Amino acid sequence: MSIKELISKATSEVARATERAAKAEAQVTKKLDQQYQKQAGRISKLADMAVGHVDEATKLVTSSAALLNRVVPLLDGEVIQRSVGVMQAAAGKLVDSKIAAVKGAALKLEGAVGCLQQKLAALGGVGKPTAALDAVSSLALKAPGAAAVAAAPAAVAMNHLLILNSDEGASYHFGLSSAAFDSLRRQSTFGIDAVTRLGRPDAMQAMTQGGETLTLAGAVYVERDKPQKTGGTGPVESDRTQLNQLRAIGVALKPLRLTTGYGEVLGRWYLVAIAEDQSGLRMDGLPRKQTFNLEFKRYGDDYKNV
Repeated sequence: MSIKELISKATSEVARATERAAKAEAQVTKKLDQQYQKQAGRISKLADMAVGHVDEATKLVTSSAALLNRVVPLLDGEVIQRSVGVMQAAAGKLVDSKIAAVKGAALKLEGAVGCLQQKLAALGGVGKPTAALDAVSSLALKAPGAAAVAAAPAAVAMNHLLILNSDEGASYHFGLSSAAFDSLRRQSTFGIDAVTRLGRPDAMQAMTQGGETLTLAGAVYVERDKPQKTGGTGPVESDRTQLNQLRAIGVALKPLRLTTGYGEVLGRWYLVAIAEDQSGLRMDGLPRKQTFNLEFKRYGDDYKNV
């Protein structure tokens, strides 16, 4: 398994840990009634799962650092840097967890990510790693405690809008260098259905918790393929392939984890539709602009059956 794949899987594990830790902490803050034992059991299971995901991510990051003994290709290096920034932000949030076991595991992850950052900076094979690795969320990171193994970098906004990744390691970063969206619409629906009654108004009844839809709208401005600047022979990745990358991820029919550039884990979603409009066509049919709309629907994890 390559370093890029290891880091991508580690990012997925950290995102899953963040979701489960958040769910467990939400249960901790509630007043527990006569079902205390059952509630406490659920909290314990969720916390154990979160710790397991963090531990697995730490192992993957450690393995990546051990393999990092050569210059990383430029494009792979950029992906690694972005993923490491996401993990650093998520670890910073987990370190503040109210659950001691989660906090302890997060400190180990911070240390492993810090070691990987140092190796990337020392390697110097991907431009200026330290500048990219410093791009982590100011909302997700706080000053580390004395027990932290490695100091967290200075926190500023990340240079991408949204991160998409799957449990299988597929990932995509929305930003100015890929597909940038200029509007995001999030709609929550709740399962309130009407029950018809003879000779009387319908009775409204709560049936389900409903679902959520996330819609992104934006544009990709297409340039003709350019030769590589790093001495390669083939063309660089074309702008017009960005939506094809997203289609390939959608065709896989796997739930995707979405994380904002400021470090908030939105949970797991399905990519259900991609709409594309091409305009400003050149003589050969190559568009100058691709306007797109992406629709995601929430996957609907059931944390009751842990």
